[in-house]
Amino acid sequence: MVNRPAVLLIGRRDDVEEILFIKEQGYKVVLMNTKIPFEDAMIADFPFEMDLNQEEEAIAKAIEISKRLSIVAVYTNNEYRIVLGAKIAEALGLQFHLSSQAALNCRSKAQTRACLTKHQVSPIQYALIQTPAEILHILSEMKLPVIVKPSNDAGSHMVQKCNTLEEAWSAAELISTNALNWVGQPLEKHILVEEYIEGPEFSVESCTINGTTHIIAITAKNTSALIEEGHLVPALLSEQDSTLIQEVVIKALAVLGVDYIVSHTEVKLSTQGPKVIEVNARVGGDQIHNLVHAVTGYDLRKLAFHIVTGGTFASAPRDIPITDSAQIQFLLAYQDGNVRLNKNAAQSIEGIKQVEISVQNGDYVTMTKSNYNRLGYMIAHGVDGKHASQVLNTAKEAMHFFITKDQDGEVPSSTDKRMGVI
Repeated sequence: MVNRPAVLLIGRRDDVEEILFIKEQGYKVVLMNTKIPFEDAMIADFPFEMDLNQEEEAIAKAIEISKRLSIVAVYTNNEYRIVLGAKIAEALGLQFHLSSQAALNCRSKAQTRACLTKHQVSPIQYALIQTPAEILHILSEMKLPVIVKPSNDAGSHMVQKCNTLEEAWSAAELISTNALNWVGQPLEKHILVEEYIEGPEFSVESCTINGTTHIIAITAKNTSALIEEGHLVPALLSEQDSTLIQEVVIKALAVLGVDYIVSHTEVKLSTQGPKVIEVNARVGGDQIHNLVHAVTGYDLRKLAFHIVTGGTFASAPRDIPITDSAQIQFLLAYQDGNVRLNKNAAQSIEGIKQVEISVQNGDYVTMTKSNYNRLGYMIAHGVDGKHASQVLNTAKEAMHFFITKDQDGEVPSSTDKRMGVI
């Protein structure tokens, strides 16, 4: 049994389903993670708990394991472990994997921007700074508003849209006073300052195999203060706009060197055409894989696994689509206060497939400031001629979600503007 081929799963991001579907394909699972819950340890064949931020030690451990097990692929969908996964795959001499240079090109937002600019792929105005004081010079050449963000964090953590010099200074100061990102990795010394791009937001879910990129879906995105509030598949786009977005994403992935992965590229459709905001060398988060699976039949996580084990796009696993539209809506706290909601009422709406809420009625919450402290979500499918957005609107009304600021009254967190259809 030990001689069965094994897959090295690094930094498991979601739930044990990743472990299970790998095992269902006949592989043993070697799980490497900084912390391994008991349930994961019981299901994985070989769990190894270690600090994944210590990359050299993790690579050495992977090489040591490979001397005892036949590791045929490295698999990860964890944004913070993409580079480590690529380095381990290279160290093991595997054939189907993202190169470590391409992983770095995508993981570092500064490198992404430099590479896209060099090759003139949807270039935008940007600058790199190391201190807040440099904002003074930058804003003499760049118009407000601007986006200020760390180069190697994720989940919109410490990303701010700044309308004034004071806001830009404060945003840069916040990043400069934090030495580590969300998972404890050192932040890159450079802070990224970018022009703010006006226009609707989208993400492109695609896969690249042997240099050829296949577009799976375009997702419409709804954001509030740069926090992702909802996603809709498929995006409602004209054929022309859809083609333009696909073309720029394919070019971006090519110049970044992306190959043998499923990717999630964020784009804004400006008056000057589509502009690439970020390129993520992994499956998109926020349950986008569930939306895409329902509408297209492709399970992006399983597709990513299929690719690193040598599969072609023609032979990729695909189920029968179950709906023509799917949407997720996140619950955000727009202020500190006590939550009021009716979860059961929302769940009873036909077409609502999932309601996951991390708080209970009456709980005190603080204002949502990044993707990491949202309060929950609802997923809707189009049903009986109703678009997913119609289903979701009905559920939102039934849930009656709001935050009480004090005992004198309530302040809704589900107004038409904030919880509206994408």
